[in-house]
Amino acid sequence: MPDRYAILGIFAHPDDEGSCSGCLAKYAAHGLPVYVACATRGDGIDAKISDPALATRETLAEVRTRELACTCAKLGAQPPIFLGYQDGEVDQVPVETAARAVADLIRELRPQVVITHGPEGGYGHPDHIAVSAFATRGFVLAADPAGAPGRPPFAPAKLYYTAQPRSFLEKVPGYRDRRADIRGQVLAFVGVPDELITTEVPIAEWMALKLEALSCHRTQFQFDPETGQPKLFATTVPEPQRSQIFGYERFVLAQSRLGRNGKETDLLAGL
Repeated sequence: MPDRYAILGIFAHPDDEGSCSGCLAKYAAHGLPVYVACATRGDGIDAKISDPALATRETLAEVRTRELACTCAKLGAQPPIFLGYQDGEVDQVPVETAARAVADLIRELRPQVVITHGPEGGYGHPDHIAVSAFATRGFVLAADPAGAPGRPPFAPAKLYYTAQPRSFLEKVPGYRDRRADIRGQVLAFVGVPDELITTEVPIAEWMALKLEALSCHRTQFQFDPETGQPKLFATTVPEPQRSQIFGYERFVLAQSRLGRNGKETDLLAGL
């Protein structure tokens, strides 16, 4: 039994942690060390700036670094860790090279639970897909004595992929209609087949904090003038469906050293 539990989320860009920030806040509130590692600082050529008064191309990396630090502070997470890759070029980094860096980070922080993007990248974003690949490989290498130099091996118990059920694409206009122009391609959310979802964690108690933390990302989102919340979360979905959709965060248990025991409601189940 470890002397403490810890959670590490590994994402591509500042704001990607929003896919599971309710859980990050929940477990931080329960006293767990929660870490957010970001592959980039979100300043790629395709990056959009919601308000030109907030940042320029030259200052965007610095501004988004501060925005993610603001988010982590509100969630109760540790200060963010940046892996140092260039936004928009993460898929050009050799997987094994990046995976060894992730393995070293895992060995340093010793999280029992690692969270990252699913292999579909949410909406096919190449950076998300690349991070999923090297975080998944790093999860394995961290436990291998030959996997990364300099630190003793450490084997996290579980690897989770963030997931939005495919059925929500019809239920939530903000997801269904959203498009992202990435390197000249217009990408839409694809979702994860509902039957692949293994884990559904209730986060209703932390939903307000999640939205407050997302609001740190001023350069990323357009905000609803009435609620002050990011417009992506503005929805006409009525209750009780709204609470059912947004009151939980969902995951696919990608790897587990504890075995699998059906549907979970807790990322620490089995630990």
